[in-house]
Amino acid sequence: MRRSLRRSRRGFSTIIAEVMMVLIVIIMSAIVFVWVGPTFQSNTGQDNSGAAYAEKFSTLWGNFATFAVPIPESLRSCSDTQYYGMAGCTPASGTYITCPPSPITTATSQAVLVSSNSVCVIQANVGGVYVQSGSNVTVIGATINGLLAVDAARITLKNVNNAGFTMFLNVAVINISGSTFYGNPNWCEGPGGVGAPCDMSIFEGGPGIFTMTNSTVNGELESEVGHQTFITSSTIVGRLEVESADFGQILNNKIGVLDLDQNGIIVISGNTIYGNDPYFDQGTGILYGLNRWCGSGNNVVSGSTNGACIGNIEIDITNTGSIPVNLVAAYMSNAAVPGPNLSWKLLSGGPSHNSFPITIPVGQSANVTLQWTPPPQLTTLPWNGLYFIFVSSHNNFVDGYLYFGHNPALTITSQSRPQNRICPPCY
Repeated sequence: MRRSLRRSRRGFSTIIAEVMMVLIVIIMSAIVFVWVGPTFQSNTGQDNSGAAYAEKFSTLWGNFATFAVPIPESLRSCSDTQYYGMAGCTPASGTYITCPPSPITTATSQAVLVSSNSVCVIQANVGGVYVQSGSNVTVIGATINGLLAVDAARITLKNVNNAGFTMFLNVAVINISGSTFYGNPNWCEGPGGVGAPCDMSIFEGGPGIFTMTNSTVNGELESEVGHQTFITSSTIVGRLEVESADFGQILNNKIGVLDLDQNGIIVISGNTIYGNDPYFDQGTGILYGLNRWCGSGNNVVSGSTNGACIGNIEIDITNTGSIPVNLVAAYMSNAAVPGPNLSWKLLSGGPSHNSFPITIPVGQSANVTLQWTPPPQLTTLPWNGLYFIFVSSHNNFVDGYLYFGHNPALTITSQSRPQNRICPPCY
């Protein structure tokens, strides 16, 4: 009887000891929580608690290459072709055949005169091709000996070998692909004036659309006063000059010398520029003249570069929250914008700043200017939707799209929102 009672008392003592240990652990945990909890919440509040939810900002306005007007320039005329081996707007009498009838499928050494407002397809080797106003001409897989088109509606050249000079004057639409062009060292449109040596191959002028892809120009190509000029994945052995175009885009080409001047908007990306034209500023790679808006990137340039290519975009951001906003990063086309390519100032006045953070007081707005670099994967127009992001110190962000050629370029405003947060603790 006594032995049983002693065993019961010993077991009861063990239970009491274990309960006391549990109580001690609970009390210590409560003490730790009282002292450490506020500190933990304070440390995390900078990026994912109360302050982050008090921060709000939104876009107001944006501008991307809008109203960039080129400087006008006079064009050449038919009489200038005397310097290039052609005889004005029409061939000499008795030296040509006419088109239509079309298509031309039998080779001839005679020239072809395409009469006004007609359609002509040339699929055989011919002499020079003269195109009159309003006509639509397609040359496919043929060798020709010069081409002159004046006031034509459309010229299409596919896999053409042109052994003579090429001139387009006021042609509405020009499409060239897979073709080869040759010049003459005694022809020139550059330094020294007409008649000076520089191996001129193609002159294109007038407010139309000029597109060249996968072609080779064994000499100089000059495009002036164009509406839109696209030169892509081609080789220009001599000088490439794009001047006084509303818009010019030069992508992934091999070029002797690149000369850009007086354009409204010009973008060059992915080109290899050798700076080795023997007729034009030997040792010079790129000459930037006065271009209203210019974006350049991802080019390999040998030789010197004269002038600068600056293409800025602008975005206005307003602080609609209850605490100041500090924007600490910006991205354009998913690429981080480095600090040197940024400037900002408050719309209410004050100095301009050239680094992060972009600090916007409560109730105020800032104008942010960024220098744009074409992304490597840039394709031809339209660049609808140039994507941008601004990130704050509290990991909120605002993003949106700038639309090329719109006024304003930012057509839809956007409100800040949080990045992914870790909860708890957040409230």
